[in-house]
Amino acid sequence: MQLSPEIRAFLRRHADDDTARLVLSASHFPDIDIRWAAEQIEARRQLRNKLPEWAANDALLMGGRVPAEQCSSQQTALYKRSLTVGDTLADLTGGMGVDCYYMSRAMHHAIYFERQKHLCEAARNNFEALGADNIEVREGDSLQLGIPSADTIYLDPARRATDGSRVYDLADCEPNVVTLREELLHRCKRLIIKISPMADVARVMQQMPGIAEIHVVAVRNECKELLLVFDGQCDTAKTSDTAETNPTIHCIDFRTADKVRFDFKWRDEEASAANLLPADANATFLYEPDVTLLKAGAFRLPCTQFGVWKADTNSHIYLSDTLREFFPGRIFHIEEMIDFSSKNIKTIGKTWPKANIATRNFPLSADELRKRSGIRDGGDEYLFGTTLNGIGHKLIRCHKILTIIILCLILPTILIGRNKKKRTPEVTVESLLQDIQPTAPCQWLQGSEFLYLDDALNATMQPQMPDLAYDTACFRNTIWTFDGILSEEDWMGQQRMMLQFRSPQGRLYRYATGRLMKQMTDTTYRPAIPSMCALTPIRQCDQRLRGRDLFLLINDDRLLVADSIRLEKFVSVRIDSVTVGTELAPLRIWVSHPQGISASIMTSLPNSRENATSTPVQRCFSVDDPYRQYPNISSENWELIRANQVRIDMTLEEVRLSLGRPQRYEHVNTKGGMIERWHYADRRLLEFIDGRLRRVAIER
Repeated sequence: MQLSPEIRAFLRRHADDDTARLVLSASHFPDIDIRWAAEQIEARRQLRNKLPEWAANDALLMGGRVPAEQCSSQQTALYKRSLTVGDTLADLTGGMGVDCYYMSRAMHHAIYFERQKHLCEAARNNFEALGADNIEVREGDSLQLGIPSADTIYLDPARRATDGSRVYDLADCEPNVVTLREELLHRCKRLIIKISPMADVARVMQQMPGIAEIHVVAVRNECKELLLVFDGQCDTAKTSDTAETNPTIHCIDFRTADKVRFDFKWRDEEASAANLLPADANATFLYEPDVTLLKAGAFRLPCTQFGVWKADTNSHIYLSDTLREFFPGRIFHIEEMIDFSSKNIKTIGKTWPKANIATRNFPLSADELRKRSGIRDGGDEYLFGTTLNGIGHKLIRCHKILTIIILCLILPTILIGRNKKKRTPEVTVESLLQDIQPTAPCQWLQGSEFLYLDDALNATMQPQMPDLAYDTACFRNTIWTFDGILSEEDWMGQQRMMLQFRSPQGRLYRYATGRLMKQMTDTTYRPAIPSMCALTPIRQCDQRLRGRDLFLLINDDRLLVADSIRLEKFVSVRIDSVTVGTELAPLRIWVSHPQGISASIMTSLPNSRENATSTPVQRCFSVDDPYRQYPNISSENWELIRANQVRIDMTLEEVRLSLGRPQRYEHVNTKGGMIERWHYADRRLLEFIDGRLRRVAIER
C-alpha cells in the first residue's frame, strides 16, 4: 500500500480512533485496506513517545506493530550514533531502519540489509522522505549477500527461536555473532552489537573476548539495551578465547530532565571490596543505584567511588552519614528504621496509608509487603525493605532528597509571602546569568559541543587512530563533541581520567587531564582545555543578552573598537550578539554604540573567577544606569559627562567618567604643590591640583 495523499489524510483523521471498530467499519471505506491502515495507526501510537520525529511525519511507512515495538527509541539511536567511527556504515540487521538512519547521519555512505521485503520497501520510502539519500537498501540476508567492508558495522541479532520463544544467550541468536566475530572484526574499524538487556554481562565477556566497551543504556530507569563495542581490524591475539577482557563499562540512563552516567573498568569492580555498613554507623542517607549499575554488575565499586556503605553483601542499596550528591541513582533522606515484624507491619499501614514500596534482599516482595501492610502505592513517602549487615531485616522510611531540598527552599518563601506583598524581583545582569555556571567534566552531557580555536591540532589532543595527513589539517572553527570520560592506566598502574572528544569527521581524540579516575566526580575541577571552547554557555549568554539595552562598565584594552570611538567608562549600548572569543576570554560580546558603530568586548564566562586576563561578563555590564551611583554630581556636569566633555573644576572622578582612563599618569612637584597630569591618546593633557581640574592643553 502506497502512502497517497488520500491515505495520509485518512491516517491523520483516524489517528486516535478505536482501531478494532475501524476494522469492523471497513465497508465504509472501500478504497482503503482498513486492516493495513489500522496497523499503521497502531504502530504510530507506539512511536509517539519512543520516536516522536518519525511518528509526527505522515510521509513515513511503518513496518508493522512488532517492528515498532522492537525498534530503538530516538534517544538510544542517537546515542549509538556517538559510538560510530568513519564515513561508512553497514547495518546487517536493518529492521525498521531507525538505527541505520540515525547512525548514518553525517556519514558519506550507509548500507541497510533486511530479509523481509515489506520492511525494505518501507525503509526505501522512509529514507527518501527523511532526506537520507546516503543510505543504500539491500534486500536479503547480509551473510548470503556478502558482508561488506565498512568503517562501522552494526547488527542487532534476532532474539527469538524458531518456535517464537525468546532467547538471551548470544549463541542462540540469529545471526550467531559468536561464530561470526572474527570475520566481522576483519571487515571494519568498529563493530557494534546490540544484545538483549536480559543478557548476563559476565557470560557475554566469556563468549566474546576482546570487547573494548560495553554500554548499558536505559530510559527512565528501565534498561533498554546492551551495546558491545569492538575495535575492528585488531590484533587476533587480543581477541582470542584466552585473552583477558577488561572493557570499559558505560552506564547511561536518559531520565526525564537529565542523564545519569557512570563509567568504570570491569576489573576495577572485581578488585573493589564491599564496604559493609558498620554496626555503629549513623546512616542518614539511602542510595538506590540506577538500574544500569545493577545490570553492569557494579555492586562493590560505588563504595570505593562515592564513600558509601553497602547495606549488606546481597543488599544492593547503599547508605552514608553525609550526603553524596553525585551518586548515580536516587537519593533519599532516612526518617526512620523499623524492625521487621508482623506487629510493625500492621502499625505502619495505619501510620502511613500511602507510600512507594521497594524491597532488596528481603523476605517479602514489594507486592507482598504492600498487601500485608495495606499501604496504597504513591505519595511522597518511600519504604524500603532490606537486610542490613549484622542487624537483620529492616523497614527504612525515607523521602527523596529532591523533595526535601525543594521544601527547604520553598517553605520559607511561602511563610514570608503570607505576611508580605509579592514583589517582582529586579532584573540585573547577575540574575539573567546566575544559572550559567562553570561545570566539571562529570557534569557534561555526551554530545556537548566545543569549538576548536587553533589552526593545528594541539599537542594535548591525542588521536585514537593517528593519521599524519589528517592531523596536520586545519581545525580552526570546527565543532567537536564531548564523547565521555575514559580511564587509562599509566605506567604506575593507576587509572587516569581521559576526556574523549569526537571531531566533525567522527575521529576520536583524547585529552589527558592528569587526574585520577577516583577524582572524576570532583565538581571543582573545571579544566580549560587547550584550543577548545564550550559552546553551550556561549549560546546561553547569547540567548539571555541579545537585543538588550545595557550599560557598558569596562574601559580598557579589552574593548575592541574603531579609533573613532572614544573609550568611555559608562556607555549605553545594545547587545547585538555573543560569539566565541579566546581560550582565556571565551565570550566576545558585540554591541552597538549610540553613534551607530559596532564594537566588541572580550570577557570570561558568567560566575567564573576573575583573573588578570579577563573579567566575568556580569562585571562588565549593568541593567541600571550607573550614573545613579553618583548622586553628588551636578546635573550640569552629568550633561558634560554624557557628551564626553570636561570643564575646569571637575573632580578626578568626573573627568574619568567623561573621558575614561588616561594612557598614563604623572605626578610633578611644584612650588604650588603636587600636580597630577593625565595624558590621553589624542594628545590631550589634563592637570589636576588638589583633586580638581585646573588646566586642559594639547601636547605637541
